[in-house]
Amino acid sequence: MSVLRSFPVHRAGEAGVRAIVDGLGMNRDDVQTFRLDEGSRVLEVEAVSDAAAERVAGFVESMVRTHRLIAPKVVRRTQARELRIVEIDSLLAESADVQVLGKGLTGLRGDLLRLFRFFEREFRGIAAEFGAEENAFPVMVPAEVLAEVSYFHHFPQHVTFCSHLPDSLQVLESVSHTIEQQDGALSEEVTSQLAAPEHVLTPGVCLPCYRLQRDVTLGPDEVRTLTMQNHVFRYEGSRFRPLARGWDFTVRDIVFFGRHEDMQRLRNEVIDRVLDFCEELDLEVTVELANDPFFLDASRDKAVAQRLGEAKFELLFPLPWRGEALAAASFNIHRDFYTSVYNTRQGDGLAESSCMGFGMDRWVYGFLSQKGLDPGGWGERVRSSLDRVS
Repeated sequence: MSVLRSFPVHRAGEAGVRAIVDGLGMNRDDVQTFRLDEGSRVLEVEAVSDAAAERVAGFVESMVRTHRLIAPKVVRRTQARELRIVEIDSLLAESADVQVLGKGLTGLRGDLLRLFRFFEREFRGIAAEFGAEENAFPVMVPAEVLAEVSYFHHFPQHVTFCSHLPDSLQVLESVSHTIEQQDGALSEEVTSQLAAPEHVLTPGVCLPCYRLQRDVTLGPDEVRTLTMQNHVFRYEGSRFRPLARGWDFTVRDIVFFGRHEDMQRLRNEVIDRVLDFCEELDLEVTVELANDPFFLDASRDKAVAQRLGEAKFELLFPLPWRGEALAAASFNIHRDFYTSVYNTRQGDGLAESSCMGFGMDRWVYGFLSQKGLDPGGWGERVRSSLDRVS
């Protein structure tokens, strides 16, 4: 018999509430349904049993305790001269330029694709301004890369595993016959034959570049700057939304290696440059102190550590009709987290690294939420570029 429980979560703050909702969305063993009242910030959860309700209560209460320690902090903002906030989700659902192929999989065409290409070009240009060396990586990475940097430990819910049928003629014949009998559909009988996955679809554009700096020693004053763009894959349960939250989305990263003071300086310079870009496009955004949405017991304290060390800032588009904001860029200082794994050195000690990430899909979404779908309202800065980015 299901059990209905209510939890006030306002003390967790916006980031904490998002993390709680994400965690409940992944907990199908205990949770049947849940609903957040945006006005009262009360969360109603229908649990599958009394025992499940107690587990849910423990999770919610511990998350609120953790996130009460994390104060919101806006460090920069831009103001738009002509802000036309629109409820963009319904407009995207009706647009012929949006092509939803499946859960978390969205294609674009026409003006929206040209707008997407505009942002691709602009962020590649910003990377070039910082002297970044262009890199290209496959969308698959060995699973051991994620193990090396503790990704499975902190974010197992996001990982998309890659597999294949074994090199066995007998198995292949059996699978072919089974699928033929089932009119081409996959069944558990077929998927149980898959080999153990050795690769994953990358959940982070920059992850391969740290491994490629293994045992590298930088000069005393050297800064190494790399950039790369790729598809990123993060499973989001039932929370997919075209352009705003995808299973497959596109990110441009700029990664710096060097001394700590250089990492701080360069992060500030990138933030300045990106905010200048937002002002050129007449966009209203904030840059805020942030943390990754940790909700597993093993890594939850890292949210507090990230905040206290100001390791992560995010650029956010306001979405007032949803009562939330959307992160479209992040500016992260890793200290020696990655360089200690791969022994990337500078002088007598470890180098440090930082990463600036820009989600193309979310920039399109945030832009459209303030300017609408009509290119006539996109401003000369964008319109003059569209014909050159087809």
